[in-house]
Amino acid sequence: MEWHFRHQFENETTRDPIISEFFSVDAIDNPSNALVREGIQNALDAQREKTVKINIHLVTGEQAPPIENISRWFNGALDHYRAPHNGLGRTWKEQEKCSYLVFEDFGTSGLLGDETQAYDKRGNDNHFFYFFRAEGRSGKGEKSLGRWGIGKHVFPRSSNISTYFGFTVRSDDQKKLLMGRTILKSHKLAGKQFSPDGYFGEQNQINQLVLPVSKADCITSFCKDFRVSRKSEPGLSIVVPYLDSEITYDQIKIAVISGYFIPILNGRLVVEIETPENSTLINRRSILDETTNLKDKKKDNLTSTIELAEWAISHSAEDEYGLYPCKDSKPKWDDDLIPKRYFSKMRSDLENGRMMRVRAKFNIQEKGELPESTHFEVYLRRDGSELGRPIFIRNGMIISAIRPKRTRGIRSLVIIKDKPLATLLGDAENPAHTQWQKYSSNFKDKYNNGNNCINFVTDIVYNLVNSLGAQEEQEDFNLLIDYFSLPVEETEDHLPEEVSIGDNGLGDTSGRDKIKVTSKKQAVQISKIQGGFKINQSNSNLKFPSILDIKVAYDVRRGNPIKRYHSSDFSLEKDPINFQDSMKGITIKNIASNHIVAEIHKPDFQIVVTGFDEKRDLYVKTQVTEVSDDSEI
Repeated sequence: MEWHFRHQFENETTRDPIISEFFSVDAIDNPSNALVREGIQNALDAQREKTVKINIHLVTGEQAPPIENISRWFNGALDHYRAPHNGLGRTWKEQEKCSYLVFEDFGTSGLLGDETQAYDKRGNDNHFFYFFRAEGRSGKGEKSLGRWGIGKHVFPRSSNISTYFGFTVRSDDQKKLLMGRTILKSHKLAGKQFSPDGYFGEQNQINQLVLPVSKADCITSFCKDFRVSRKSEPGLSIVVPYLDSEITYDQIKIAVISGYFIPILNGRLVVEIETPENSTLINRRSILDETTNLKDKKKDNLTSTIELAEWAISHSAEDEYGLYPCKDSKPKWDDDLIPKRYFSKMRSDLENGRMMRVRAKFNIQEKGELPESTHFEVYLRRDGSELGRPIFIRNGMIISAIRPKRTRGIRSLVIIKDKPLATLLGDAENPAHTQWQKYSSNFKDKYNNGNNCINFVTDIVYNLVNSLGAQEEQEDFNLLIDYFSLPVEETEDHLPEEVSIGDNGLGDTSGRDKIKVTSKKQAVQISKIQGGFKINQSNSNLKFPSILDIKVAYDVRRGNPIKRYHSSDFSLEKDPINFQDSMKGITIKNIASNHIVAEIHKPDFQIVVTGFDEKRDLYVKTQVTEVSDDSEI
């Protein structure tokens, strides 16, 4: 039992593996994210029970064992780790403590297949072979999340010595097998050239194939030394020694929640993350609380997304709006896809921030095959989302680097589960499963109009929201009345003012705090403050007493914000809205919903109103009327 590296023949091509670069920061933003995405994806592909349980255990810092305590698991490899130009790139000091990570899945099948198979046999679904002995090839079918057969390379990439161990218990024959692999570059040691790949196990003396260890006492010792919890439960436990220091407890927690909230919410996945000091269990009951407790500036945005996903899972097809199917196998958006009987209700739901479920349908056609009907669901709501880009989810996995057109203020999920479409999009994915690539080798020659299918899915939210808004423009003949018309009777003592506090609707913040007035002479000044606005005197000729009429609403993409106000947005009478503590020179006469009527009786008056959702833009309209001597206040 030791590590074995093969001598390289003189006529053999020198090979420096670059597959790990598919999981570079250009494709996935940090190593924790890459590890979690690919590790959980592989586990879900091997799912055997209703729920997959993932245990991720980190032992770092002072808790990590010194190398002398675990050196037996590196016999035959240490000299290769020391060899020059071996591709490790990072400084490895063998006397350091060995930080490590254990990634275990339960409720799965383990690595099935003949562990003595040395060469690929097409059509032979040998999970063990593809995990340890194949590169760029996968035995996974169309239902699987993975396609390329390189996801396992996140494990050596996460190790400072490019090494990982795999201990599997198989569901079919209950065998327990332990094997290790390291992926270096071609290198020289003691004057001899070696191939990049090293294997931990027992070498067959006939064909030199390294076989997994099956001796019970060896496996027991390994599990004890690396705190592996698996006993006889089917599944796979992976140990990553000399763990990359960028992989941390907090980063793994963020990666789990942000990458797999859909299978967690529907009960398909449970993840426990542990260190000697901390433990977190993430399931469908705890995920919102765990998200709230994240040490991440994006947690509020993630919380709102998970709330939308939770609603999506809990609501049945009875609540959905069904679009008309595209007419042929070359899907293209058309406003007529929205049934007229749904239009008014859909527009009302969207403008008033209600959650919506929309199903889109079209045909897919593989070359040489008949067209096949497919569908997907869109879940959306207007909640002031700053990003305004949909999140695309194929079979529970987020495809994170899709960049469609933005729909400012709209939070949305595009969920693909139907087999024909999930297969098409899976075929188009890059190795890191972050993009749909129209010219992928797995995709471009397989489908008729495949590009159109991808475009239809990626642009669905923009087209849907834009179509609802475009028809609104045609039907609302009074849309701009509050911007470009003035009551005939208005004078200098009866001056309305309107201001939109936020950006200009195009993602450009250069126009923030600019006031749009409907009179040449402003009676009051409206200023933006954190969480609200402030009103004080602007016109020194203002007479007292006067009546100040204030109307407030969240700004909308199209239409009159005041008319679009809904009580679910806020109420000026209720928490968290607050203004009573900030008033001076002014007395409230009436207040209801989004409307305040107050008397101004001093020149230095002020009213400050706070407590609004800071993710949404505010629209404030004021009107000042002088009170004559014989008027009733």
